[in-house]
Amino acid sequence: MTLSSSIRCRGLAALWLLILPGLASAQHSPDAPVQEAADVLDTYVDTTEVPSVSGAIALDGEVVWTGAFGHADLTHRVPATDSTRYRIASISKPFASTLALMLAEEGRLDLDSPIRSYLPLFPEKQAPITTRQLLSHTAGIRHYEGDEFRSNTRYESRLGPVAIFADDDLEHEPGSAYSYSTYGYTLASAVLEAAADSSFLELLDARIAEPLNLTSLTAEKTEAVIPNKASFYLVETEAEPTRVVNAPFVDNSNKWAGGGLLATPEDITRFALGLLQGNLLPDDRVAELFAPEAPIEDESHHYGLGWFVEKDDQGRRRVWHTGGAMGGSGILAFFPEREMVIATLANASSVPHSDLAEEMAEILLDDEREME
Repeated sequence: MTLSSSIRCRGLAALWLLILPGLASAQHSPDAPVQEAADVLDTYVDTTEVPSVSGAIALDGEVVWTGAFGHADLTHRVPATDSTRYRIASISKPFASTLALMLAEEGRLDLDSPIRSYLPLFPEKQAPITTRQLLSHTAGIRHYEGDEFRSNTRYESRLGPVAIFADDDLEHEPGSAYSYSTYGYTLASAVLEAAADSSFLELLDARIAEPLNLTSLTAEKTEAVIPNKASFYLVETEAEPTRVVNAPFVDNSNKWAGGGLLATPEDITRFALGLLQGNLLPDDRVAELFAPEAPIEDESHHYGLGWFVEKDDQGRRRVWHTGGAMGGSGILAFFPEREMVIATLANASSVPHSDLAEEMAEILLDDEREME
């Protein structure tokens, strides 16, 4: 298996240069628990058909490890590195909710006003919809139907993708229930654009990517040449033997805010740290992002504004979002009180990122307990 890993260590740990067979790569010696957590991803790639998984770990507010295992491109045997860009899918949603609270903090967006105050062309529904409801999946906007998940239509205008669902009935009265909807975030992004008089992608660059130096964060525009972009695959586990195939072509311009971005695990980790360290929003607005808005039926967790929120078996607060796309998947998870962040991304669908991140977190948290 091909391995390319770059690891940062805290303190004065010595730097070792390892030459791996068939691949020249610099690798630094991490603290043992960090290495053990990283090995979870190495083992997963080594024992499955998933082409590659990349990850990042932050402890005490500092990125201490980034690494990649496997291949970013199978046809040309290109190794994955910590610079490989993956589809982050629904991990795009926390970026959108952060932008919404930035505009709210500036007085440019009222989260609790009807969205028709900003988008008068959006059809009236049985009750007014608010931006807060869109961000918490309580507005009643429907999710994908049929093959909409694999859309190959390019949308350029603010309201272009909104037309897909604008005339459909709501799933329920706004504010009365939780129903997950990527299209709700498509509509929310149109509200943000109207409130800010700027495109969603311009807001993303100016307000988040540039201030935090997230150089890998970008929209996956199909015509663009995007350096270090992974190729995307489906792992057909129902085949005998298991088969890896190219993912179908998709155009994600119908959901930039809900699932259309590319990034590295390190950059989405730095985004989480930017929130936790007050570099994007004041503390009360960050708390608003994480405050439970919608209980999820038959589940122990809630949804805030762009984030799932729960407590683990030890009573520790955990905030997270997973993502699943055509040929891409991942998770961004953190324990706010410890400033511990774990991010994993893959160039295949249906990877058990929640399980991988939980196993990594337990290794790191066990080490914390031993040090207390």
